[in-house]
Amino acid sequence: VVTMMNHPTEAWREGHFKEIITKVANIELYYKAIQFYLDYKPMLLNDLLLVIASRMDHTRAVNFFTKVSHLPLVKPYLRSVQSLNNKAINEALNGLLIDEEDFQGLRTSIDAF
Repeated sequence: VVTMMNHPTEAWREGHFKEIITKVANIELYYKAIQFYLDYKPMLLNDLLLVIASRMDHTRAVNFFTKVSHLPLVKPYLRSVQSLNNKAINEALNGLLIDEEDFQGLRTSIDAF
């Protein structure tokens, strides 16, 4: 995983990367991979997040995306993990829905979680 991130033009292959990242024991590499995707493959970021979601600290992820102002980019990820009923996820997603003036979506989110 580290080699692929350090040499993306020669070594990175999306399928291989997502297959290997799930076998990584060092959780910190997940967050380096997230930064790598933000830098090189932002449109594929949600795919990565869905692959590693089961082992992530979602509050940490929400705080990171808020800090780097990329929360709207990961809205599909937030929706997919909202069923965990994590406070940070719910607040972030509800904030995005308010910003988008999607009041029906907000009502649905609040009623469900």
